[in-house]
Amino acid sequence: MNRVFLCHYSEIGLKKGNRNYFERILEANMRKSLQRYLPEEKFSIKKDHKRFLVYFTEDVKIDLVKSALERVFGLVNFSPVTTVSLEMSEIETIALKLMEKRPEKTFAVRTKRAEKSFPLTSQDINVQVGARIAEKTGKKVDLTRPEITCHIEIMRDKALIFVERFPGPGGLPVSASGKVLTLLSGGFDSPVAAYLMLKRGGKSAFIHFHSYPYTNKFSQEKVIELARILNQYQFNSKLFMVPFAETQEEIVFNCPDKLRVILYRRFMMRIAEALAKKEGYKAIVTGEALGQVASQTLENMGAIEQVITLPVLRPLVGLDKAEIISMARRIGTYEISVKPHDDACTRFMPRKPETRAKLHEVLKAEEGLDVEGMVQKALEKMELVEI
Repeated sequence: MNRVFLCHYSEIGLKKGNRNYFERILEANMRKSLQRYLPEEKFSIKKDHKRFLVYFTEDVKIDLVKSALERVFGLVNFSPVTTVSLEMSEIETIALKLMEKRPEKTFAVRTKRAEKSFPLTSQDINVQVGARIAEKTGKKVDLTRPEITCHIEIMRDKALIFVERFPGPGGLPVSASGKVLTLLSGGFDSPVAAYLMLKRGGKSAFIHFHSYPYTNKFSQEKVIELARILNQYQFNSKLFMVPFAETQEEIVFNCPDKLRVILYRRFMMRIAEALAKKEGYKAIVTGEALGQVASQTLENMGAIEQVITLPVLRPLVGLDKAEIISMARRIGTYEISVKPHDDACTRFMPRKPETRAKLHEVLKAEEGLDVEGMVQKALEKMELVEI
């Protein structure tokens, strides 16, 4: 005997002409996520009128299904359902059985008809099924704030009935918007930025800049842990580890103290863009939020991204720190990010960093540097970690 989960998407339904494209990616991602928890012979997926039905064998644990589906971007919610015929007597009987098991005292019945040729309207079904439940259980109808809702969806050849609804992460399916490269540090911000890009359909590879041997390897270990958490929302992630200490030393010895942070960031951007163009990533993603630290002013952001031509995406730009930390807790990166570590930039931080950079001063500071050679050297020493 099979059990069934009904999976709804939301935003994809607005895509009209492109909906099939998004649906194909969503179905593939659902399959990949489920395969992490279950053998493929234990489940099957069927698209049915702007919904997905996932069939499982009887021995599959519900918690495994939840763990898989709650990490699939594009799904807005999913529910374990009972499938019945389109006979009203059977719909009433199964709805009653489901509600009899529930302790809640007030309820509502909500019906959606994907099959508009069904002889009863949604309201007719609500009234008829609700009356049977109220009569047999003693529960009170409350259409404003019910403690529990019995959902009925009328399909072409069956009805789906359910009382539980689990939230999905929403957004667009990962890969639907293309590939991006995210600058990933061990802090709070960049993992949240990566998560938000995943939610908008951007499959992300990660690049991390470290200052080993001036710092220990803990920052690298943290980033690998963070990438593994983010990989739960996508599949087969790449993490590029770039030794950055030599680049920082060149800047410290040859450039004005106050411009160090901006110059570090400009070189990170150059290195990231060179990698992105080679690997086919269409944008660079950072965890910058406007005004949060010295390098994150409009002037400095402009001076930093002036060195590259790819789009620079900043999902956190309008968020404050409390909002970012709250999201980090929710997605599971907080406990790793909160651990102390030496950051690639802070190791060589100036006493008073520039907060309103003038581009002509920045360009003059770089005149004595072998920019192309420094970028190439960092890329040659870069290591790839497959997640």
